[in-house]
Amino acid sequence: MTILMNDATNANVAILQRTNELFQLTQKRVATGKKVFGAADDATRYKMSETMLGRGRQLSDINNNVSLGLSTLDATDKTLKNMVGLLESAQTLIRRAQAEGAAGLRSASATANLSSSTVVTGVVVGSKFSVTSDTGKNFTYTFNSTTVTWGNVVDALNSANIGITAEFVPSTTANQTNLRFVSNNDKDFTFDAVTDENVMDDLTGLTTPTGQVFNPANLFATGIAAPAANEKGFTVSYGGQVTGNVGGGVTGATAIAAGTTLTFMDGTGGIRTLSYGAATTLTQVITDITAMGAGIKAELVNQTGGAAGPLQFRMRNMNGSDMQILSGTGAFAAAGAVGFPGITVGYASPLSSNNALRLAYGKQYDAIIVNLDLLVQNNPVQNGRNLLTGQNMNVVMDEFAGNPLTITGINITAAGTLTLAQAGSSWTSDQNIQTSATQANQALINIRDFQAQFATFNSYIKSRYDLNKAYQGDLNTQGDELVSSDTSEESANLMALQTRQQFAVQALTIGNQNEQSLLKLLS
Repeated sequence: MTILMNDATNANVAILQRTNELFQLTQKRVATGKKVFGAADDATRYKMSETMLGRGRQLSDINNNVSLGLSTLDATDKTLKNMVGLLESAQTLIRRAQAEGAAGLRSASATANLSSSTVVTGVVVGSKFSVTSDTGKNFTYTFNSTTVTWGNVVDALNSANIGITAEFVPSTTANQTNLRFVSNNDKDFTFDAVTDENVMDDLTGLTTPTGQVFNPANLFATGIAAPAANEKGFTVSYGGQVTGNVGGGVTGATAIAAGTTLTFMDGTGGIRTLSYGAATTLTQVITDITAMGAGIKAELVNQTGGAAGPLQFRMRNMNGSDMQILSGTGAFAAAGAVGFPGITVGYASPLSSNNALRLAYGKQYDAIIVNLDLLVQNNPVQNGRNLLTGQNMNVVMDEFAGNPLTITGINITAAGTLTLAQAGSSWTSDQNIQTSATQANQALINIRDFQAQFATFNSYIKSRYDLNKAYQGDLNTQGDELVSSDTSEESANLMALQTRQQFAVQALTIGNQNEQSLLKLLS
């Protein structure tokens, strides 16, 4: 069916259609903030905008690659820092090993695995642990419970300040510690006979240069009972010592005949002579030598650690020098009851070189070298290249696809690049330890050089990353501004179009009303 419209109506409809089109376009501009939606709207602006926005997207992709490079460099730097920490720990072990051998110690170490938390086994309330220095100072620990630890005993001994200290030191056996007793006053010391053998049997492996055999059951008291006649304790001695005839053994009551003389060198190099016009006993001889204050210790010892002795008369130099018998008559003649047959000089023993502890430090040093290689192999790069195994990494720095920045990796190995040898098992000489020290020092210098080398790249790439990010923001802003609409202007246009739309609707309504009036007149 055909609808007839006059010219005015057609004009009003056309105005409404155009107004609606403009209204929709203006609404779209206000809603999106854009004025140019395609090349048809403004070819020049649209092309410039797309070019800038495209470069911005490219820079975003470039920065993803740059960010991966930065992550790789950051991970590499952290690995190198950990390697520096390990090498500094290695240097500490070297210094400790050097210190152990710098000056010998008067010491004795148990080989049993003991720590501060190890409970002293087999004791009863009242059991004792007693140590006496050759200076005459004594420490006695009386157990008040059966759960006392070696740490409790060590703390008490070290607090007593008698010139003897105890410490837990690394064992040559992995993950174990030994208990070491050290003289700090250049004097020998004795684990006294009143000590409970159940305490001492924890200290397996104690030795002394004098040759006395460590056998707790025959050297120390049983429980809280008094020590037996042959239980004379265990002396850690480094000074020279001379032992009299063994035979069936001697006691303090052994007779010393009248006319007996003994001439010996004292602890300061002077000559001392004992002369007995009347018969006496060995106990008196021991008392007389002690009263001289000559630096010589006279004592009865169970040298063999046997159950029944035999006890022997021993003279030793407490000052650490040789012990020399110059002459003897009567009971002290070569064939006498307490003579010194054919042995007139007892040479001092070299102080402890602490090789066991040095080798324990050496084991830890070797473990550090292994860990250095493990750190390199497990460098936690994020989908990047492991620069520490010699892999190179290319980093594209801009959107123009120019020559990428190449970061050359370094194939770091402990034995190769760092020239570190696992020499801990040879740390029994100062020269070998010094060789390890030289290697560790050079390795530390090399690692820090590698850090500086990679840090230069890190700084440059970070600067480029920040620049790319700034460029990306500028390009996105400028690209958007080229096609953006003026919100204020478009809002005003929207108001004007709404008004025009209302006027057009009113004009169309008036035109229709006139047509209706004319039809009424004709009807």
